[in-house]
Amino acid sequence: MDYIALGCMSGTSLDGIDLSLIRSDGDTYSEEIMNYFQPYSKDLKNKLHEVIQRGYLTDPKITTQLSIEYSRTIQQFLDSNKKYEVNVIGIHGQTLFHDEKTKISIQLFDKNLNLNMAIPVICNFRKNDLLNGGFGAPIIPIYHQLIHQKLNKKCSVFVNIGGVTNITIINQEGIFAGDTSFGNALVNDLIKKKFNFEMDEDGYISGQGLVNESIIDLILNDPFFSRSLPKTLDRNYFHKYLEELQAMDKTENIINSLLEIVPISIEKLIFDTDPTIILCGGGRKNLTLQKLFRQHFKDVHSIDEYGLDGDYIESQGMALLSIRYLMRKKSTFTSTTGVKREVYLGERC
Repeated sequence: MDYIALGCMSGTSLDGIDLSLIRSDGDTYSEEIMNYFQPYSKDLKNKLHEVIQRGYLTDPKITTQLSIEYSRTIQQFLDSNKKYEVNVIGIHGQTLFHDEKTKISIQLFDKNLNLNMAIPVICNFRKNDLLNGGFGAPIIPIYHQLIHQKLNKKCSVFVNIGGVTNITIINQEGIFAGDTSFGNALVNDLIKKKFNFEMDEDGYISGQGLVNESIIDLILNDPFFSRSLPKTLDRNYFHKYLEELQAMDKTENIINSLLEIVPISIEKLIFDTDPTIILCGGGRKNLTLQKLFRQHFKDVHSIDEYGLDGDYIESQGMALLSIRYLMRKKSTFTSTTGVKREVYLGERC
């Protein structure tokens, strides 16, 4: 049976709501129908940043405000695309906090909010994994596996560069995944503080910098990098180094050095020869980061080269997970999240 599903996702870059409409049987194929992005208002974005920095309960009303924004965006999308009969909606919500040790993962969305929809809505995608001993992340590898089936590659490594960087390795031995380093969040927050820009647009700032080996050594000495997959990170884990980093060099060199760490951290975790690196997420557009990946790997591509929009892989993944929930198909594995037993993800909202 084929399903049409709407997936909704807000990443740790805190930029807005990604919506993706897909058609899939939940198992062997997936077709991208359309994608849509609703940016956060400046007010909402600032509040989310403040909540993350100061603690979740500093503004309890933010849950309602964000949930209403989700509801409005979803309803407008459905009203504009009535020719598609949507069977299920998957809502991830906005991640505020994630800690693998305490098994606490907070995705902002009020599941009790009345969406006034007859369509089944699935949310809390990380809960079942956490309850069964997993890290609760990453949860999109099952979608990467479906894409890999069409690529005819010996070893595909999907690199999602969002607020945090995570990878999915798919080879003849199986599927392996985990977070590998910071992504856009650390760099963007530093740029915001120093230049009041939202991001390193096209890698312009980092492209003017030089590598500082002392910075690379400092960060790579963090215990996180000595761990094998699966493993996971909170968005702000590496922010503890910000003060020390700013005293070590000028901002351009700091950012260039931090970006160098992204491919280095991945290189340490791949044992296949000549893997195909497939860049996803907002970070794939950073020209400095593209250059650094090509210095470390021979075969590097943007996922857009395979006919998929790299900005929406995670929202498409949420759509797939919602379909698999209806089918009660397992979507998370010991080798991707450390879960004790394979389980389906999500619950009815």
